[in-house]
Amino acid sequence: MAEAARPPRRERPKPGRGKAKEKKKKCSDEPQKQDLDKVFLPNKARDQEVTSRASEVQVEHPEVFAEIQLSDEVEDGKNVNDMYDIPLTSLTLADEGSRSATLEPLTQGEEFRASLLHEKCRERSEEDGRNKLEKPQSLMEALANQSENSGIAESTFKCSAACTQSLMGIVRDKGTEKVQEATNPALSLEAQSVLSQLSNEAEERAQPSGLKTLYPDLSAELSQERLTTLAVKPLLRNERLYPEIPSEPELVPFTKEQLKIFEPCSWLENVDSYMEEFEHIAHQDRHEFHELLLNYWRCRKQLLLAEAELQAMTSDCQSAKDRLWTFKEEQQSVKGICADQCQVSEYHRYQTVEMNESVLGELKRLFEAKTEHVHQTLVLHSYTSMLSRLQVESYIYGLLNSSSLLRSVAVQQQEQASKQSENLSSDLGHLKECVSILFGFTRRVIEDPQFQSDLLLWLQRLVSVLQRVGCPGDHLFLLNHILRCPAGVSGWAASFIQIKVLDNPSGVFHFMQSLALLMSPIKNRADFMCHMTPSERKSSTSSGKESGNWTLVDEGGEEDEDPETSWILLLEDDLIVLLSQFPFHELFQHFLGFNSKGDYFPEKTTPQEMMKIFAFANSLVELLAVGLETFNRARYRQFVKRIGHLIRMTVCYVSDHWAQYVSCNKEYGSIMHPYSVEKLQVEFDELFLRAVLHVLKAKRLGVWQFMSEMPYGTISSGMLWKLFFIMHCAENEHLENLCSTMQPADCKHKLRDPEHIENFEKNLTSMNCSEEICLLTTFAQMAQAKRADVDEDFIRVIVLEIYEVSYVSISTRETFSKVGRELLGAITGVHTGIISVLLDRVRDTIEKVGMVSLYLFKELPLYLWEPSSSEIALIRDWLLNYNLNTVENKLACIILEGLNWGFGEHDTTTLHLDPAVHAEVALMILEAYQKYLPQKPYGGLLSESIKQVSYLASVVRYGETPETSFNQWAWGLILRLKLHRNDHGVQQRWPAVPAFSTMLDMTESVMLHPLLKAVKSGIPIGCYLALAMTTLGHSIEKFCAEGIPLLGILVQSRYLRTVVHVLDKVLPLFYPCQYYLLKNEQFLSYIQLFLHLDSGVPQGMTQQVTHKVTQHLTGASYGENVELLNSVIQTHIFVSRQPDGVWPAAVLEFWAQVLTAQQLWHRERATLYLLDHLCKAAFQYSQEDGVQKLLYQQHKNALGYHCDKGLLSSLVSWIVAGNVTPSFIEGNANSTQVWFSWMVLNMESIFEEDSQLRRVVEGELVINALTPDQALKKAQAQLKLPIVPSLQRLMIYRWAHQALVTPADHPLLPLIWQKFFLLYLHRPGPQYGLPVDGCIGRRFFQSPAQVNLLSAMKQRLTEVADFHHAASKALRVESAADGSEGLSQKGNCSPDYLTSPELHKELVRLFNVFVLWLEEESFQKGDAYIPSLPKQYDVYRLAKIMQNQQDLWMEYVNIERIQHEFQEAVNLWLQVKLESHATTSTLSVQTDFTNPLSAKERILSNLKKYDAPKPPLPLQPVKPPVPVVSSASLVSQKEATQLVRMDLKNLQQHAKTAARRETQQVALDSEILDTIPKLYINREEQITRELKCPGTSNKSCQGAALVTVQFEGKHKNESVSQQLHALRKEVKLLQAEATKPPFLSIVEAAVHVENLITALINIYKRQPTSRIQKVGISLFFAVIDFVCDETQRHPPTRQFFTSCIEILGQVFISGTKSECKLVLQTILRNRRLCNLLSPYFTPVASPDEFVNLYEKVVAFLSDDNSDVVFTLLTKFDLPQWLNLTKPPLSHRTRLLESIHLALSACGLEPEEDILMPFNIFCKHWTDLLQYQFPDHYSDFLRLLMQSSSEQLLSPDCWKALLRTLGCCTSETERRSKGDSTKSPVLRNAAKILLSAEQVTETIEWLCKSFCKLRLASLDFRSFGLFSKWSPYMTEVKTLLEYLVKRLIGSEVVSIAQEPVGSSRILAGNVHKSKLFKERS
Repeated sequence: MAEAARPPRRERPKPGRGKAKEKKKKCSDEPQKQDLDKVFLPNKARDQEVTSRASEVQVEHPEVFAEIQLSDEVEDGKNVNDMYDIPLTSLTLADEGSRSATLEPLTQGEEFRASLLHEKCRERSEEDGRNKLEKPQSLMEALANQSENSGIAESTFKCSAACTQSLMGIVRDKGTEKVQEATNPALSLEAQSVLSQLSNEAEERAQPSGLKTLYPDLSAELSQERLTTLAVKPLLRNERLYPEIPSEPELVPFTKEQLKIFEPCSWLENVDSYMEEFEHIAHQDRHEFHELLLNYWRCRKQLLLAEAELQAMTSDCQSAKDRLWTFKEEQQSVKGICADQCQVSEYHRYQTVEMNESVLGELKRLFEAKTEHVHQTLVLHSYTSMLSRLQVESYIYGLLNSSSLLRSVAVQQQEQASKQSENLSSDLGHLKECVSILFGFTRRVIEDPQFQSDLLLWLQRLVSVLQRVGCPGDHLFLLNHILRCPAGVSGWAASFIQIKVLDNPSGVFHFMQSLALLMSPIKNRADFMCHMTPSERKSSTSSGKESGNWTLVDEGGEEDEDPETSWILLLEDDLIVLLSQFPFHELFQHFLGFNSKGDYFPEKTTPQEMMKIFAFANSLVELLAVGLETFNRARYRQFVKRIGHLIRMTVCYVSDHWAQYVSCNKEYGSIMHPYSVEKLQVEFDELFLRAVLHVLKAKRLGVWQFMSEMPYGTISSGMLWKLFFIMHCAENEHLENLCSTMQPADCKHKLRDPEHIENFEKNLTSMNCSEEICLLTTFAQMAQAKRADVDEDFIRVIVLEIYEVSYVSISTRETFSKVGRELLGAITGVHTGIISVLLDRVRDTIEKVGMVSLYLFKELPLYLWEPSSSEIALIRDWLLNYNLNTVENKLACIILEGLNWGFGEHDTTTLHLDPAVHAEVALMILEAYQKYLPQKPYGGLLSESIKQVSYLASVVRYGETPETSFNQWAWGLILRLKLHRNDHGVQQRWPAVPAFSTMLDMTESVMLHPLLKAVKSGIPIGCYLALAMTTLGHSIEKFCAEGIPLLGILVQSRYLRTVVHVLDKVLPLFYPCQYYLLKNEQFLSYIQLFLHLDSGVPQGMTQQVTHKVTQHLTGASYGENVELLNSVIQTHIFVSRQPDGVWPAAVLEFWAQVLTAQQLWHRERATLYLLDHLCKAAFQYSQEDGVQKLLYQQHKNALGYHCDKGLLSSLVSWIVAGNVTPSFIEGNANSTQVWFSWMVLNMESIFEEDSQLRRVVEGELVINALTPDQALKKAQAQLKLPIVPSLQRLMIYRWAHQALVTPADHPLLPLIWQKFFLLYLHRPGPQYGLPVDGCIGRRFFQSPAQVNLLSAMKQRLTEVADFHHAASKALRVESAADGSEGLSQKGNCSPDYLTSPELHKELVRLFNVFVLWLEEESFQKGDAYIPSLPKQYDVYRLAKIMQNQQDLWMEYVNIERIQHEFQEAVNLWLQVKLESHATTSTLSVQTDFTNPLSAKERILSNLKKYDAPKPPLPLQPVKPPVPVVSSASLVSQKEATQLVRMDLKNLQQHAKTAARRETQQVALDSEILDTIPKLYINREEQITRELKCPGTSNKSCQGAALVTVQFEGKHKNESVSQQLHALRKEVKLLQAEATKPPFLSIVEAAVHVENLITALINIYKRQPTSRIQKVGISLFFAVIDFVCDETQRHPPTRQFFTSCIEILGQVFISGTKSECKLVLQTILRNRRLCNLLSPYFTPVASPDEFVNLYEKVVAFLSDDNSDVVFTLLTKFDLPQWLNLTKPPLSHRTRLLESIHLALSACGLEPEEDILMPFNIFCKHWTDLLQYQFPDHYSDFLRLLMQSSSEQLLSPDCWKALLRTLGCCTSETERRSKGDSTKSPVLRNAAKILLSAEQVTETIEWLCKSFCKLRLASLDFRSFGLFSKWSPYMTEVKTLLEYLVKRLIGSEVVSIAQEPVGSSRILAGNVHKSKLFKERS
């Protein structure tokens, strides 16, 4: 098939009878070709006929051709033209993508072009045919290939008959037949018979040409062979004998699988693969970064817990304070005797206070605990949390700094970094792991806002880097994480999604794959959210705002989700925000073919590109449809609507592009390659259908509303029927199957089935309300769609169905009556003729519909409708033959009211309805009026006083009677009818000839008989019609004779609006000949009556009543009809300026004479109102002369000139009585009719000049220096005036007063001031032969009243200048000085109109100049030189004023405003005359989707409506959290020490500050505790009470008893209270400072030092050198130097210093020989460092200095440092030193003596504090004794005896000796066991067995020692040694006992071995005798 791909060549049939024929054809191929060209080319007409007839072929079974074989060339990416290369022979049989054959006639140009294309196709086909796959073909494709091989293809368009014969010949071959049947099993006998008939018919049509056939007649053979297989089919009823062959084939759209050729990506299938890849890296629970974050979280938890504990402690303290004082209520009885000698008594109540001592103690403990908690626990947790946070920051920095790629982006801030790194995947892998870890923590219940913000900050930092270095897969990785985050993720993760389509090769892939992820169900979300289960969140949300369990339900009330699992779901706002990050405008620009510059050229779209657009749009719609299914729940209603909107916009974009494509390519028709317009239309229809089906599936979510906005104008008519039918079956679950089986004809048939309509109504009732409305709205939109091929049947079906549902069906009309009314109104707005269909249907169903039909036709755009004569007849029948109460009558009224009685919408010169219809309807209304209101003349005052409302409103809402409503309706409609000839020219000019050829005479025309009857009866409506449509209103003579009385009837009946209409129609006839009406007293009287009636003046009221009384009685000055009349006058003035017009002067003079014809007209407000606007028009058109002349004459007459003596005498008496001179301006000025005042004052100025009054008065003021009064009287005497004018009537005062009251924004105000200054600054000197003596103005303002007037004028000028200054800044100023100021509130200016700021600025300058002219008097003198004045005086205009130049300063007049107000007045009448039909809300302008220009504009405008996605995260500057440790500082002691000292100093200072703060708080707490008991005391007080008795005999007590009361009550010491308040405030401040997190610099200093130490140790471990060791040692002692009490007290610094010293000591100090002495010295200098440094004090490492170090420790021994000595002694490993070092005897002796010295220092009875060092000394002593025994035995005994003799040693020293020698007796051992707790060293002493010689020597030495001691002192000689040795007696006794026993035993053994009497025995006796001697 041509539309899919060129099919592979079919296998050749087996050799048979056709083989020879085929060879013969091949041999004669070229000659045949030439002959065919020669024969067929001349016979063009005949060939076209043959071709056109043969083109009627269509196979009845299109499923034969349904299979489409796709070429491999598509996969190879070859040219699409090559891919779809088909010879023209097959094109004629298979029209682009169809499954049937067609042959169409071509024009000559098309034939030539087709021949060229055919030659190219043939050459390519021969080459490409060899590359095709050998696959089965369809019938027509096989025929096409065979015809190509037969050589007939070249003449396809010329020789259809011969072509058909050759095709049939191929089919006739039996072998071919078998293959054909095998290949096309669906080919039925019926189809074969069709082909046979086709061949016969083609043969018959080809034979008459008389041409020689090139091939044998194969049709006969074919028919003969087929006779055996054909089956005769009986004809059914209504079945044709021969099947009708359609002229065009059926086009079938591509399937979804076939569309994948153009859009091969499987977006949905890729979701799982990306999910698997994501899960591999999403879980990182054992990562180092995870542990750091977890540690930080733990620290934050501990800190929060500590803060909560502090809060609890504070509450406990407050509770204790409340319980500290106990207040008791006491009372004391008070008695006394009053002045009435009555005993009176009362109770005096007071309070006592008592302090609870136990609570005070409790408060003390609480203070101590709180202080300890704040300064020890809380600060430590705060420090550790910041420290752990800094560790996380350091890790992140290390991560980003470790890779060159990440470093270039994160650290060096390069937006576009090179991604050529070798370890790119590894670097990104580490980055993504950390991102996953951070995302993992966002899925935990975190109540700490600080941790949450830090977490998001780090996540944003890493994501911002990943966005710039990652690929699309990494962006999908982020999206997968976001979709598995808790609800509310859009608030912080929206910017993580960044998709760029334009200028991005992978942009479309990224967009579509991301959209697939978002639209697809989120897999394993519950697993990722396992830490967010409700049980874990219960503690955090149980008391919060969100603790309630909400259940979402849909519109029907059905529960939408399970509360147990709903917590897993994302919020709707999350999905909306995430979707808004998708740049759909870029995607649409991409697939619509926008170029890189953003230019859009749809005309360049090729068929292949159009097909790709359809395929891509199909993919996009499929993805969005998945979202509709995924989020099909009530909680996502708005999100689903957005998806529906995107589906709709996708279809709209494609539709608009398609409309432009069609407009550019429709002339090519079906010859386009490879896709015709028809084929593409089928594909677009299918796309449209799929989109609608997806939307239909999303029920109950409000998505159906988008169906009503679809572009139905671009789909085919058949698809429109199909969609309409499908929407009726929206509840069907098998919509797709239904779509595939239904054809448009079937749809039409079923839609007319009544049963189908009933089912549809049932389905409507089962839907929810919104979907029902959406469905009907969609129907209406389908009907409204503007199409080139409007299907009237389709529109009629929709309209009638909506009508039935909305008004006829009982089950649905209550719901849809209003909606149906609006929809029908919208449809009829596009297809106006449908109103006739509705009218016909309403006539049939009006009994069922009833009153609702009124609302329907009220909504319809009847003004667009032109009813036919039959419809007018129906309306006449309803109006005249049905009562006013019936629906028919009311409906007729509404229809007539809604019609357009004005001009056409586009043609403003032609009436929309024929004038005859106007006349017919007018008479119809008159007949109805006479029928229904014969004896009820409803007055005009009543009718016109009611607010003008529509007929329907008057009937339904206001509850009026039918007669009243009908009267209102009749008059309203009658006035709208265009019955007079002038009604046709109101827009342009009065027509020169009547609109009707002949005007009817009421007395002669039979048709006007009802009108004649009404006029004779005096019916007002008849009078109006007579004036409007007969000769009475078109003839001057007849109007004067017969028309004016009819006008009088209308006025007297108070149909004043009607009178205005009559005047508008008739007066243009009289403007050229005004005297007819001006001399007609009856006409003038009716005009005056009109003005009186509309002004509200009751009839019969005399005109002598003053205006103030009239206004008080009536409450109004003029009515709306006067305004309307003014608008008519202004319109006539406007129209008179047109060519052939009478010119404005005629209209102005006519109305000026009419209005001034009555007496005292200047006191009538209505008259003044009209004259004011006349004067304005005269000023605008420069026609003031005529009006001024008229007023001038009347003014002279009023003053007595040219009048009779009686009038003069009356005027004189008026003035003599004290009244001012008569004037047309009441009072000094007129603030409302300024234009009229301007005209009158100008006229009076002319009169003042003409009468020479001003000249004489000014002369008297200058010459005689008189006052103005005197000068005026003298002027009257000099001029002999008939009336002496009042002083107030002088023009200088008149202009001054008028300038004061004129509104600040009035256009004439600058000119009024100009007029005043022309008089004020006038220099009259030269006129009277006098020198110039200055300005005359000051001479008129001398009296106090006149001076005040001048001051008021100055103030007024300032106010006006301020007003215009504010207005120049576009500020709406309500008033300038009083209520009459500002923007006019009475119609002088539209509230929406603003003058240009430039004019306001000029006016500000002008009025400031006027202020100077009034204030400054210097320049008004005669000697002033005007040109020398400053610039602000405006010398140029000042000179003009002084020169009396009368030219008006028109540049300051707001001409634009005058024109605007004039136009508004004209528009008021035009709105009445012209039909203004405001488009209803439902009748919106229907979009024309087929217009290519609007389609392009729509695309461009819609693309601008998208909100820009949130921008990518900015690259946050990543700096090292702490300064980087340089490598140079690691090898230099000086640099390392200096580097560390700075940080250590900061830490030490911080510790001191914290310690000071803690000390202060302790002191304050103590002071508070000491002060609290002084707050209250019970103090003795004495007061005097007045006690009164109740009194007797209505008399009060004569005198109260004064009783003194003494009591001991509560007293609060205010000074103590203030002191406590101050103390508590200080404590609170201290506590607040203490609980603040430490400064970041402090934590950074600690981390910096730790980093330095860590780096140093790492280097040392890798390469242990002395240089590095020295650096470490120097750091160790540098750290030690900064350790102090404060650093040890403050927990953070204590922890820091301890850890630093520990690590440095372990690595660099411990075991170092050179540092032992220094460490010991440091400890001895600073005992507080002992616990820190003692673990690293290893004296064994320095054996040479071991004894010296030991001696220093012994020398340091004292009672207050025993703990230090004990700690140090534990570090002396004496056995190790002895065994490893083998020290010489001298060293050991020194050590022994040193130990002896220490033991001696301990004393006889060591104190408990020193007992532990003593035991260590004893152990060391024994260890030394045991080492190489008996080296130190003699020294040991000597020192022991020496110190014991002076009682310097403890007996435990002797016990140690005894145990060492093993000479303990059982009693001693028992005693030692009892004392083991005191001497643990003795238990471990090793026993040494003395030899016999040693025993003997010991005894001997002891004997000598004791003997010496006995003899050493006289006391010892006298009393013995017992007193001195008594503490040691037990031990000495034990020792001697042991020695003697050993000696005796050894002697006994020795003697036993000797013979008796030996010398040895004798020697022993001698020895024994010596021993006893010594003892004695």
